[in-house]
Amino acid sequence: MRIVVIAALVLTTTGMSADPGLVEAVSEPNVFAHVQDLAEIGKLHGNRAVGTAGYEASAQYVESVLRAAGYQVTSQTFTLPHYREVTPAVLTTASGPVSAVTFVYSPSGRASGPAQDVGTGCRLSDWAGFRRGSIAVAGRGECSFKVKADWAGRAGAGALIVVNSKPGELRGSLGAPGAKLPVVGVAPEAEIEGQVTVETNTTSSTKVTRNVIAQTAQGDPDDVLVLGAHLDSVEAGPGINDNGSGVAVVLEIAEQMARMRPQRAVRFAFWGAEEVGLVGSTHYVKGLSPQDKAKIAGYVNLDMVATKNHANGIYDSDNAIETAAWEFYQRRGLPAEEVAFDGRSDYGPFMKAGIPSGGIFTGAEDIKTLDQAQKYGGVGNQSYDPCYHKLCDTIENVNRQVLDVSGDAVAHIVERLAFSGSPVR
Repeated sequence: MRIVVIAALVLTTTGMSADPGLVEAVSEPNVFAHVQDLAEIGKLHGNRAVGTAGYEASAQYVESVLRAAGYQVTSQTFTLPHYREVTPAVLTTASGPVSAVTFVYSPSGRASGPAQDVGTGCRLSDWAGFRRGSIAVAGRGECSFKVKADWAGRAGAGALIVVNSKPGELRGSLGAPGAKLPVVGVAPEAEIEGQVTVETNTTSSTKVTRNVIAQTAQGDPDDVLVLGAHLDSVEAGPGINDNGSGVAVVLEIAEQMARMRPQRAVRFAFWGAEEVGLVGSTHYVKGLSPQDKAKIAGYVNLDMVATKNHANGIYDSDNAIETAAWEFYQRRGLPAEEVAFDGRSDYGPFMKAGIPSGGIFTGAEDIKTLDQAQKYGGVGNQSYDPCYHKLCDTIENVNRQVLDVSGDAVAHIVERLAFSGSPVR
Protein backbone atom coordinates (compact mmCIF):
# COMPACT_ATOMS: atom_id res chain seq x y z
CA MET A 1 0.00 0.00 0.00
CA ARG A 2 1.10 3.58 -0.61
CA ILE A 3 3.58 4.98 1.89
CA VAL A 4 6.33 7.59 1.83
CA VAL A 5 9.63 5.79 1.30
CA ILE A 6 11.50 7.63 4.06
CA ALA A 7 8.76 6.81 6.54
CA ALA A 8 8.82 3.21 5.40
CA LEU A 9 12.52 2.92 6.17
CA VAL A 10 11.93 4.19 9.69
CA LEU A 11 9.01 1.85 10.23
CA THR A 12 10.76 -1.27 9.06
CA THR A 13 14.28 -1.10 10.41
CA THR A 14 14.25 -0.05 14.05
CA GLY A 15 14.78 -3.03 16.34
CA MET A 16 13.77 -5.58 13.69
CA SER A 17 15.41 -8.37 11.75
CA ALA A 18 16.54 -7.57 8.23
CA ASP A 19 13.68 -8.24 5.88
CA PRO A 20 10.22 -7.19 6.91
CA GLY A 21 8.98 -4.57 4.42
CA LEU A 22 5.52 -5.90 5.21
CA VAL A 23 3.73 -2.55 5.05
CA GLU A 24 5.13 -1.96 1.56
CA ALA A 25 4.32 -5.51 0.47
CA VAL A 26 0.68 -5.53 1.58
CA SER A 27 -1.44 -4.34 -1.32
CA GLU A 28 -4.99 -3.00 -1.14
CA PRO A 29 -5.90 -4.47 -4.55
CA ASN A 30 -4.82 -7.89 -3.27
CA VAL A 31 -6.83 -7.45 -0.06
CA PHE A 32 -9.86 -6.30 -2.03
CA ALA A 33 -9.55 -9.31 -4.35
CA HIS A 34 -10.10 -11.54 -1.31
CA VAL A 35 -13.06 -9.38 -0.30
CA GLN A 36 -14.51 -9.87 -3.78
CA ASP A 37 -14.11 -13.64 -3.60
CA LEU A 38 -15.80 -13.80 -0.21
CA ALA A 39 -18.57 -11.56 -1.52
CA GLU A 40 -19.16 -13.96 -4.41
CA ILE A 41 -19.46 -16.81 -1.92
CA GLY A 42 -21.92 -14.78 0.13
CA LYS A 43 -23.92 -13.88 -2.97
CA LEU A 44 -24.09 -17.50 -4.09
CA HIS A 45 -25.19 -18.87 -0.72
CA GLY A 46 -27.04 -15.89 0.75
CA ASN A 47 -24.85 -15.82 3.85
CA ARG A 48 -21.69 -17.34 5.31
CA ALA A 49 -23.15 -18.28 8.68
CA VAL A 50 -21.65 -21.12 10.68
CA GLY A 51 -23.06 -24.52 9.80
CA THR A 52 -24.07 -23.48 6.29
CA ALA A 53 -22.75 -24.20 2.81
CA GLY A 54 -21.64 -20.56 2.65
CA TYR A 55 -19.41 -20.99 5.69
CA GLU A 56 -17.89 -24.20 4.38
CA ALA A 57 -17.19 -22.55 1.02
CA SER A 58 -15.50 -19.67 2.89
CA ALA A 59 -13.35 -22.13 4.88
CA GLN A 60 -12.36 -23.96 1.70
CA TYR A 61 -11.44 -20.66 0.06
CA VAL A 62 -9.18 -19.67 2.96
CA GLU A 63 -7.55 -23.10 2.91
CA SER A 64 -6.87 -22.86 -0.82
CA VAL A 65 -5.24 -19.43 -0.52
CA LEU A 66 -3.03 -20.54 2.37
CA ARG A 67 -1.96 -23.76 0.67
CA ALA A 68 -1.17 -21.91 -2.55
CA ALA A 69 1.13 -19.66 -0.50
CA GLY A 70 2.94 -22.74 0.82
CA TYR A 71 1.41 -23.15 4.26
CA GLN A 72 0.46 -26.36 5.99
CA VAL A 73 -3.15 -25.83 7.01
CA THR A 74 -4.89 -27.26 10.07
CA SER A 75 -8.65 -27.64 10.29
CA GLN A 76 -9.77 -27.66 13.93
CA THR A 77 -13.28 -29.07 14.20
CA PHE A 78 -15.73 -28.47 17.02
CA THR A 79 -19.44 -28.87 17.67
CA LEU A 80 -22.03 -26.29 18.64
CA PRO A 81 -25.76 -26.19 19.12
CA HIS A 82 -27.57 -24.53 16.24
CA TYR A 83 -30.98 -22.89 16.58
CA ARG A 84 -33.31 -21.08 14.20
CA GLU A 85 -36.81 -19.72 14.65
CA VAL A 86 -38.76 -20.65 11.52
CA THR A 87 -41.84 -18.55 12.33
CA PRO A 88 -42.69 -16.35 15.35
CA ALA A 89 -44.41 -17.74 18.41
CA VAL A 90 -48.21 -17.71 18.58
CA LEU A 91 -49.97 -17.32 21.94
CA THR A 92 -53.74 -17.04 22.15
CA THR A 93 -56.10 -16.81 25.10
CA ALA A 94 -59.85 -16.62 25.43
CA SER A 95 -59.47 -12.84 25.18
CA GLY A 96 -57.47 -13.00 21.96
CA PRO A 97 -53.82 -13.11 20.82
CA VAL A 98 -50.99 -12.13 23.17
CA SER A 99 -47.53 -11.05 21.98
CA ALA A 100 -44.91 -13.68 22.91
CA VAL A 101 -41.28 -14.43 22.06
CA THR A 102 -39.93 -17.93 21.45
CA PHE A 103 -37.02 -18.77 23.74
CA VAL A 104 -33.81 -19.77 21.97
CA TYR A 105 -33.58 -23.58 21.82
CA SER A 106 -37.29 -24.03 22.47
CA PRO A 107 -38.48 -27.00 20.43
CA SER A 108 -41.32 -26.75 17.94
CA GLY A 109 -44.73 -27.66 19.30
CA ARG A 110 -48.36 -26.72 19.80
CA ALA A 111 -50.19 -27.15 23.11
CA SER A 112 -53.59 -26.07 24.41
CA GLY A 113 -54.82 -26.21 27.98
CA PRO A 114 -55.76 -24.19 31.02
CA ALA A 115 -53.17 -21.71 32.27
CA GLN A 116 -51.82 -22.58 35.72
CA ASP A 117 -49.58 -20.36 37.82
CA VAL A 118 -46.47 -22.06 39.24
CA GLY A 119 -44.77 -19.13 41.00
CA THR A 120 -41.20 -18.95 39.75
CA GLY A 121 -41.28 -22.65 38.84
CA CYS A 122 -37.93 -23.23 40.52
CA ARG A 123 -38.87 -25.53 43.43
CA LEU A 124 -40.76 -28.78 43.85
CA SER A 125 -43.33 -27.00 45.98
CA ASP A 126 -44.17 -24.67 43.04
CA TRP A 127 -45.44 -27.67 41.13
CA ALA A 128 -47.55 -29.22 43.88
CA GLY A 129 -51.02 -29.84 42.51
CA PHE A 130 -50.04 -29.05 38.94
CA ARG A 131 -52.43 -30.69 36.46
CA ARG A 132 -50.72 -32.54 33.62
CA GLY A 133 -51.44 -31.02 30.23
CA SER A 134 -51.92 -27.53 31.64
CA ILE A 135 -49.92 -24.56 30.37
CA ALA A 136 -47.48 -23.52 33.09
CA VAL A 137 -47.08 -19.78 33.77
CA ALA A 138 -43.90 -18.94 35.69
CA GLY A 139 -42.41 -15.66 36.85
CA ARG A 140 -38.91 -14.63 35.87
CA GLY A 141 -36.11 -15.03 38.40
CA GLU A 142 -34.75 -17.29 41.16
CA CYS A 143 -33.42 -19.93 38.74
CA SER A 144 -32.44 -20.26 35.08
CA PHE A 145 -34.94 -20.61 32.27
CA LYS A 146 -33.60 -24.10 31.65
CA VAL A 147 -34.39 -25.15 35.22
CA LYS A 148 -37.96 -23.83 34.85
CA ALA A 149 -38.34 -25.74 31.57
CA ASP A 150 -36.96 -28.94 33.12
CA TRP A 151 -39.47 -28.70 35.99
CA ALA A 152 -42.29 -28.06 33.51
CA GLY A 153 -41.31 -31.07 31.46
CA ARG A 154 -41.22 -33.34 34.51
CA ALA A 155 -44.62 -32.04 35.64
CA GLY A 156 -46.18 -32.84 32.29
CA ALA A 157 -46.93 -29.27 31.20
CA GLY A 158 -47.98 -28.77 27.61
CA ALA A 159 -45.94 -25.56 27.35
CA LEU A 160 -44.22 -22.99 29.56
CA ILE A 161 -44.88 -19.25 29.54
CA VAL A 162 -42.37 -17.11 31.44
CA VAL A 163 -43.52 -13.64 32.52
CA ASN A 164 -41.00 -10.82 32.57
CA SER A 165 -40.29 -9.04 35.87
CA LYS A 166 -39.27 -5.87 33.99
CA PRO A 167 -41.05 -3.79 31.36
CA GLY A 168 -41.12 -5.26 27.87
CA GLU A 169 -41.32 -8.68 26.30
CA LEU A 170 -39.07 -11.33 27.74
CA ARG A 171 -36.41 -12.77 25.48
CA GLY A 172 -34.43 -15.71 26.81
CA SER A 173 -32.45 -18.82 26.01
CA LEU A 174 -32.55 -22.37 27.32
CA GLY A 175 -28.82 -22.66 26.71
CA ALA A 176 -28.89 -25.71 24.44
CA PRO A 177 -31.30 -28.02 22.64
CA GLY A 178 -33.10 -30.65 24.72
CA ALA A 179 -36.23 -29.05 26.22
CA LYS A 180 -39.35 -31.22 26.00
CA LEU A 181 -41.95 -28.50 25.50
CA PRO A 182 -42.44 -25.09 23.87
CA VAL A 183 -41.18 -22.16 25.96
CA VAL A 184 -42.08 -18.51 25.33
CA GLY A 185 -41.70 -15.20 27.15
CA VAL A 186 -44.21 -12.42 27.62
CA ALA A 187 -44.36 -8.91 29.04
CA PRO A 188 -45.50 -8.39 32.66
CA GLU A 189 -48.83 -6.88 31.60
CA ALA A 190 -49.81 -9.93 29.52
CA GLU A 191 -53.09 -11.47 30.71
CA ILE A 192 -52.67 -15.26 30.70
CA GLU A 193 -55.85 -16.79 32.05
CA GLY A 194 -58.28 -19.56 31.17
CA GLN A 195 -57.76 -21.74 28.13
CA VAL A 196 -54.61 -20.82 26.19
CA THR A 197 -52.74 -22.14 23.15
CA VAL A 198 -48.98 -21.90 22.61
CA GLU A 199 -47.34 -22.67 19.28
CA THR A 200 -43.65 -22.49 18.33
CA ASN A 201 -41.88 -23.36 15.09
CA THR A 202 -38.12 -23.80 15.37
CA THR A 203 -35.20 -26.01 14.42
CA SER A 204 -32.49 -27.07 16.89
CA SER A 205 -29.57 -29.34 16.17
CA THR A 206 -25.91 -29.93 16.91
CA LYS A 207 -23.60 -28.95 14.07
CA VAL A 208 -19.95 -29.68 13.34
CA THR A 209 -17.86 -26.79 12.06
CA ARG A 210 -14.23 -25.67 12.17
CA ASN A 211 -11.50 -23.12 12.59
CA VAL A 212 -8.80 -22.83 9.91
CA ILE A 213 -5.23 -22.28 11.14
CA ALA A 214 -1.78 -21.94 9.55
CA GLN A 215 1.65 -20.81 10.77
CA THR A 216 4.79 -19.44 9.20
CA ALA A 217 7.60 -21.93 8.71
CA GLN A 218 10.07 -19.23 9.73
CA GLY A 219 10.29 -17.71 13.20
CA ASP A 220 10.54 -19.17 16.70
CA PRO A 221 7.67 -21.68 17.16
CA ASP A 222 8.02 -21.26 20.93
CA ASP A 223 7.37 -17.51 20.65
CA VAL A 224 4.29 -16.99 18.48
CA LEU A 225 2.23 -13.99 17.45
CA VAL A 226 -1.35 -14.95 16.54
CA LEU A 227 -3.28 -12.89 13.98
CA GLY A 228 -6.95 -13.78 13.73
CA ALA A 229 -10.34 -12.87 12.24
CA HIS A 230 -13.73 -14.52 12.41
CA LEU A 231 -14.79 -16.21 9.18
CA ASP A 232 -18.54 -16.54 9.75
CA SER A 233 -21.34 -14.08 9.06
CA VAL A 234 -24.75 -13.80 10.64
CA GLU A 235 -27.65 -15.57 8.92
CA ALA A 236 -29.19 -12.24 7.89
CA GLY A 237 -26.55 -11.46 5.28
CA PRO A 238 -23.18 -12.25 3.65
CA GLY A 239 -21.03 -10.39 6.19
CA ILE A 240 -18.52 -8.68 3.91
CA ASN A 241 -17.44 -5.87 6.21
CA ASP A 242 -18.30 -8.11 9.18
CA ASN A 243 -16.00 -9.86 8.71
CA GLY A 244 -14.84 -10.46 5.17
CA SER A 245 -12.73 -7.33 5.59
CA GLY A 246 -10.75 -8.74 8.52
CA VAL A 247 -10.35 -12.13 6.84
CA ALA A 248 -9.06 -10.50 3.65
CA VAL A 249 -6.39 -8.52 5.51
CA VAL A 250 -5.19 -11.59 7.41
CA LEU A 251 -4.99 -13.59 4.16
CA GLU A 252 -2.95 -10.91 2.39
CA ILE A 253 -0.53 -10.63 5.31
CA ALA A 254 -0.18 -14.43 5.37
CA GLU A 255 0.59 -14.50 1.66
CA GLN A 256 3.25 -11.80 1.96
CA MET A 257 4.82 -13.30 5.09
CA ALA A 258 5.26 -16.69 3.42
CA ARG A 259 8.49 -15.34 1.88
CA MET A 260 9.73 -13.45 4.97
CA ARG A 261 11.82 -14.38 8.00
CA PRO A 262 10.13 -13.15 11.19
CA GLN A 263 11.85 -13.56 14.54
CA ARG A 264 8.59 -14.81 16.05
CA ALA A 265 6.48 -17.34 14.21
CA VAL A 266 3.13 -15.91 13.12
CA ARG A 267 -0.01 -18.03 13.37
CA PHE A 268 -2.99 -17.11 11.21
CA ALA A 269 -6.39 -18.09 12.60
CA PHE A 270 -9.80 -17.92 10.96
CA TRP A 271 -12.46 -18.50 13.59
CA GLY A 272 -15.82 -20.19 13.19
CA ALA A 273 -18.98 -19.34 15.13
CA GLU A 274 -17.93 -15.91 16.42
CA GLU A 275 -21.37 -14.55 15.64
CA VAL A 276 -23.06 -17.08 17.93
CA GLY A 277 -20.88 -16.49 20.98
CA LEU A 278 -17.12 -16.59 20.17
CA VAL A 279 -17.43 -20.38 20.03
CA GLY A 280 -14.51 -21.16 17.72
CA SER A 281 -11.93 -18.97 19.43
CA THR A 282 -13.13 -20.13 22.85
CA HIS A 283 -12.77 -23.76 21.78
CA TYR A 284 -9.25 -23.03 20.55
CA VAL A 285 -8.09 -21.28 23.71
CA LYS A 286 -9.64 -23.87 26.02
CA GLY A 287 -7.78 -26.57 24.10
CA LEU A 288 -4.38 -24.97 24.71
CA SER A 289 -2.17 -26.61 27.31
CA PRO A 290 -0.39 -24.34 29.80
CA GLN A 291 2.76 -24.87 27.74
CA ASP A 292 0.96 -23.88 24.52
CA LYS A 293 -0.44 -20.72 26.12
CA ALA A 294 3.03 -19.75 27.32
CA LYS A 295 4.29 -19.91 23.72
CA ILE A 296 1.81 -17.25 22.52
CA ALA A 297 3.37 -13.80 22.84
CA GLY A 298 0.16 -12.03 21.86
CA TYR A 299 -3.04 -12.08 19.82
CA VAL A 300 -4.06 -9.42 17.27
CA ASN A 301 -7.76 -9.39 16.34
CA LEU A 302 -9.40 -8.02 13.17
CA ASP A 303 -13.16 -7.68 13.18
CA MET A 304 -14.70 -5.05 10.84
CA VAL A 305 -11.86 -2.98 9.41
CA ALA A 306 -13.47 -1.40 6.31
CA THR A 307 -16.53 0.36 7.72
CA LYS A 308 -18.23 2.89 5.43
CA ASN A 309 -18.85 5.62 8.02
CA HIS A 310 -15.71 4.75 9.93
CA ALA A 311 -13.58 5.81 12.84
CA ASN A 312 -10.04 4.54 13.44
CA GLY A 313 -10.48 2.54 16.62
CA ILE A 314 -7.65 0.99 18.63
CA TYR A 315 -8.56 -1.46 21.37
CA ASP A 316 -7.64 -0.04 24.78
CA SER A 317 -5.44 -3.03 25.62
CA ASP A 318 -2.53 -1.22 27.31
CA ASN A 319 0.20 -3.31 25.70
CA ALA A 320 2.60 -3.30 22.74
CA ILE A 321 -0.22 -4.04 20.28
CA GLU A 322 -1.95 -0.79 21.21
CA THR A 323 1.37 1.07 21.19
CA ALA A 324 2.20 -0.14 17.67
CA ALA A 325 -1.25 0.84 16.40
CA TRP A 326 -0.95 4.35 17.84
CA GLU A 327 2.51 4.65 16.30
CA PHE A 328 1.14 3.80 12.86
CA TYR A 329 -1.71 6.32 12.88
CA GLN A 330 0.47 9.06 14.33
CA ARG A 331 3.17 8.54 11.70
CA ARG A 332 0.56 8.63 8.98
CA GLY A 333 -0.88 11.83 10.43
CA LEU A 334 -4.28 10.15 10.85
CA PRO A 335 -6.69 10.55 13.76
CA ALA A 336 -7.43 7.53 15.94
CA GLU A 337 -9.10 6.80 19.25
CA GLU A 338 -9.31 4.16 21.94
CA VAL A 339 -12.29 1.80 21.83
CA ALA A 340 -13.62 -0.45 24.54
CA PHE A 341 -11.63 -3.61 25.16
CA ASP A 342 -14.60 -5.51 26.54
CA GLY A 343 -14.29 -9.04 25.17
CA ARG A 344 -16.96 -8.59 22.52
CA SER A 345 -14.93 -10.20 19.70
CA ASP A 346 -12.52 -13.14 19.42
CA TYR A 347 -9.83 -11.49 21.52
CA GLY A 348 -12.09 -12.13 24.53
CA PRO A 349 -11.04 -15.76 25.19
CA PHE A 350 -7.36 -14.84 24.78
CA MET A 351 -7.74 -11.91 27.16
CA LYS A 352 -9.43 -14.12 29.76
CA ALA A 353 -6.60 -16.64 29.44
CA GLY A 354 -4.04 -13.94 30.26
CA ILE A 355 -2.65 -13.72 26.72
CA PRO A 356 -1.84 -10.12 25.67
CA SER A 357 -4.39 -9.12 23.03
CA GLY A 358 -5.54 -6.15 21.01
CA GLY A 359 -6.20 -4.92 17.50
CA ILE A 360 -8.04 -2.32 15.46
CA PHE A 361 -11.73 -1.74 14.73
CA THR A 362 -13.47 0.74 12.43
CA GLY A 363 -17.01 0.68 13.82
CA ALA A 364 -20.22 -1.34 13.94
CA GLU A 365 -23.79 -0.40 14.93
CA ASP A 366 -23.03 2.47 17.34
CA ILE A 367 -23.67 6.09 16.39
CA LYS A 368 -20.88 8.25 15.02
CA THR A 369 -20.76 11.64 16.72
CA LEU A 370 -20.56 15.00 15.00
CA ASP A 371 -17.09 15.48 16.47
CA GLN A 372 -15.98 12.19 14.94
CA ALA A 373 -17.39 13.24 11.58
CA GLN A 374 -15.19 16.34 11.81
CA LYS A 375 -12.14 14.14 12.47
CA TYR A 376 -12.73 11.29 10.05
CA GLY A 377 -15.21 12.59 7.50
CA GLY A 378 -18.47 10.78 6.91
CA VAL A 379 -21.80 11.53 8.54
CA GLY A 380 -22.43 12.30 12.19
CA ASN A 381 -25.48 11.13 14.14
CA GLN A 382 -25.61 7.98 12.00
CA SER A 383 -24.29 4.52 12.72
CA TYR A 384 -20.78 3.63 11.63
CA ASP A 385 -22.13 0.68 9.66
CA PRO A 386 -25.83 0.98 8.76
CA CYS A 387 -25.64 -2.52 7.23
CA TYR A 388 -24.32 -4.16 10.39
CA HIS A 389 -25.78 -7.69 10.63
CA LYS A 390 -28.06 -7.00 7.66
CA LEU A 391 -28.60 -8.28 4.13
CA CYS A 392 -26.92 -5.15 2.73
CA ASP A 393 -23.50 -6.03 4.23
CA THR A 394 -22.26 -6.76 0.71
CA ILE A 395 -19.20 -5.65 -1.20
CA GLU A 396 -20.87 -2.25 -1.68
CA ASN A 397 -20.67 -1.86 2.10
CA VAL A 398 -16.86 -1.92 2.09
CA ASN A 399 -14.93 1.36 2.25
CA ARG A 400 -11.81 0.69 0.17
CA GLN A 401 -9.91 3.68 1.50
CA VAL A 402 -10.45 2.47 5.06
CA LEU A 403 -9.53 -1.08 4.00
CA ASP A 404 -6.28 0.30 2.57
CA VAL A 405 -5.35 2.09 5.80
CA SER A 406 -6.40 -0.84 8.00
CA GLY A 407 -4.26 -3.25 6.02
CA ASP A 408 -1.24 -1.02 6.49
CA ALA A 409 -2.00 -0.56 10.19
CA VAL A 410 -2.12 -4.30 10.81
CA ALA A 411 0.99 -4.87 8.72
CA HIS A 412 2.80 -2.31 10.86
CA ILE A 413 1.64 -4.00 14.08
CA VAL A 414 2.87 -7.36 12.79
CA GLU A 415 6.20 -5.83 11.72
CA ARG A 416 6.73 -4.34 15.15
CA LEU A 417 5.84 -7.53 17.02
CA ALA A 418 6.87 -10.42 14.76
CA PHE A 419 10.22 -9.12 13.58
CA SER A 420 11.28 -8.23 17.09
CA GLY A 421 11.54 -10.27 20.26
CA SER A 422 10.40 -7.39 22.46
CA PRO A 423 7.63 -8.26 24.94
CA VAL A 424 4.01 -7.72 23.92
CA ARG A 425 2.81 -7.19 27.49
